[in-house]
Amino acid sequence: MSPDPDLFRHQPPPRADGWLPVTITHLEMEPSAWTRRGRPPAFEVRIEHVGAPTVAAYRELYDRVGRPWLWYERRLWTDAALQALLLRPGHELHVAHDGSALVGFFELGDDELAFFGLTLDYIGRRIGPWLLDRAIERAFALGAQQLRLNTNTVDHPRALDTYRKAGFRSTGSERVELRDPRVMWPDVYRWPPV
Repeated sequence: MSPDPDLFRHQPPPRADGWLPVTITHLEMEPSAWTRRGRPPAFEVRIEHVGAPTVAAYRELYDRVGRPWLWYERRLWTDAALQALLLRPGHELHVAHDGSALVGFFELGDDELAFFGLTLDYIGRRIGPWLLDRAIERAFALGAQQLRLNTNTVDHPRALDTYRKAGFRSTGSERVELRDPRVMWPDVYRWPPV
């Protein structure tokens, strides 16, 4: 399935200087603010807690879900640093599948929803709010008294709205310039993305 080109219209084209301007919004939520919104998908989605993921499997998962949204920070980590994170107490990785097809994943640690996303084939099928509910549910079951996350202006155009509707409130925002992965790795992060 080819993604809708309008899905990426909000992402600015790469600049010659290699920098990408983004606004990062920080959010948090207490258990009492959570509004469960997700309806179960029309097909069976299996969520697996991956207890000891390999670095290679994690890198592939991160890339398959995050590349359209220009995730790249974990690409810069060494294998040793990633392995230490993946095995750290309190860190959890949950992967969603539709049969053998990857739907998406969420990553929890230190009272934070560190990463959350779907593969392009599953965007627009009302799975996002349902999977977000599963992530929030797990974080609070682990004892989080306040769940934090952040999103930015190159993420899915409805990401911020989805988080707010679930009960997250903004605690601030910052405008930054990040290294643009489309300039660092033009053979991997193609532009335009479709």
